[in-house]
Amino acid sequence: MPSVLLSACGNEAAEHINGAKEGAVISAILGLLQDYLQISGLKATMRPPEIPSAMVASIANRQHVDLLFCVRSNVSPGGARRPPQGCDICYHPASEKSRRLAEALQEHIRPIAVDPERVRTLPSPGLPDFRMAKCPAVQLRLGFRDHMDDAQWMLQRTGVISHALAKATTGWFEIPCKSPFSDIQATVNAPGGSLALRRAPAADAELLRPLPNGTRLTLLHREGEWQYVEFDGACGYVQRKFLQIK
Repeated sequence: MPSVLLSACGNEAAEHINGAKEGAVISAILGLLQDYLQISGLKATMRPPEIPSAMVASIANRQHVDLLFCVRSNVSPGGARRPPQGCDICYHPASEKSRRLAEALQEHIRPIAVDPERVRTLPSPGLPDFRMAKCPAVQLRLGFRDHMDDAQWMLQRTGVISHALAKATTGWFEIPCKSPFSDIQATVNAPGGSLALRRAPAADAELLRPLPNGTRLTLLHREGEWQYVEFDGACGYVQRKFLQIK
């Protein structure tokens, strides 16, 4: 069974600009990611909290894991007048597999990001928390915690982010990505004969595709009156009131 080691590697006590705590935000994302990976048939474990994040590569080597994910938020460099924005996926430049893993993550994160063009892969030789890992390893800096749009995205899109990371990971191992909610199916039943699948949970969000009545969807998670769903490999939001849930 392929194995993945997950590690929060930021300052847990750091405060995001919207008041959220780093530890709570990253733990929520990693916890749901772990659920996705385990139900998909992968062995997904968390770095033990008593072990410093700087030692995570040693743990990965000792456990002979197949992938290592270190996840945190980013923060502007001192003296920056305006907080930068975006998601940085860092890898060790000496590892070709880590570079390809970073590119696979980029492919899945871009469609859900606040600004897809700001999702970058970066060679970072100086990061001690994964550079010694023998397996492919990346550090995901999901967004800048001092940029409001990024901070809100990390806080409010936990399920979307976790699902994207899970799809990239299962795709790496060439196995289907299953959902902890996959037993719940729904059928579209909307006035006018179709329901809009949107990029975000808002009536004016980008339209991804119309879903004709009778379309069967896999429910992933709920955000208020909106439902995050998957259909034919595409994921997005629909208004929950127009679904017949089985």
